[in-house]
Amino acid sequence: MHIRLLLFFTERVIPFFIATTYLYFCSIILIEVIRRYVFGDASPWGEMTARYAFVYLTYVAASEAIRHGKHIRIDVLPKKLGRPWATILRIYNEFLLILLAGFVIFFSLKIMKIQINFDIVMPAADVNMAFAQAALPLGWTLILLRLIQNWIQPVVAKIETKDGDLNG
Repeated sequence: MHIRLLLFFTERVIPFFIATTYLYFCSIILIEVIRRYVFGDASPWGEMTARYAFVYLTYVAASEAIRHGKHIRIDVLPKKLGRPWATILRIYNEFLLILLAGFVIFFSLKIMKIQINFDIVMPAADVNMAFAQAALPLGWTLILLRLIQNWIQPVVAKIETKDGDLNG
């Protein structure tokens, strides 16, 4: 049951969130450009919400890129070293990424706590700044989950293959 929920979240909810956020971002920018140049008026909340929608979009899409292995990486050294050293380098790289994710999540939650305690709000919208800051721990938690998912999937596939060979 939990696996199906995770798969639904991974396969449906995240791509829907990315598409919806991108559509919102583009729509608000278009509306604000029309309002500014046609009507001579613009709302400050539109530009601000579009900015934070873009931040959310960036972090969630980054986690999706890591899931599919489409993120930017330097692969000259692993290709030259050969398979065993490339695997060690990949493990080291992902370990460093996990450490970075831990630091970002920890310190961004500390900043959010300060923003909530002192009721720091966005200048153009009367919304607590912690809502905008939540993109960091959310995005990096998703990145962390994607890294774990990338390590678990081959193991599960290997177990399923062995079970298939034993049963059939």
